[in-house]
Amino acid sequence: MQEWEMDSRLRPYIIRSGFYGVYRIGHITLDWGLITSLVERWRPETHTFHLPVGEMTIILQDVAVILGLHIHGLPITGTCDIDWSLLCYELLGVTPPTSEIR
Repeated sequence: MQEWEMDSRLRPYIIRSGFYGVYRIGHITLDWGLITSLVERWRPETHTFHLPVGEMTIILQDVAVILGLHIHGLPITGTCDIDWSLLCYELLGVTPPTSEIR
């Protein structure tokens, strides 16, 4: 099995969860120039991009179509009892002040 190939035992679960479309996208090469341009045009006051042709925003349905995700039905939820200070230290090598963790 190659690094990017999904184990055949997992495939039914990934399909049933609705995330198979995301898996099929594979590796994405980011266009940093495009991302920078979009960041410069983002207006947080209106949650829109201001482009030469007008305003544009991205909605949940856009993401669902692009990634092939199902957005109808019950949300997937659960408890989150993570020690965020420890996780920050493990991933970043630093522990932020408790007042900064939300």
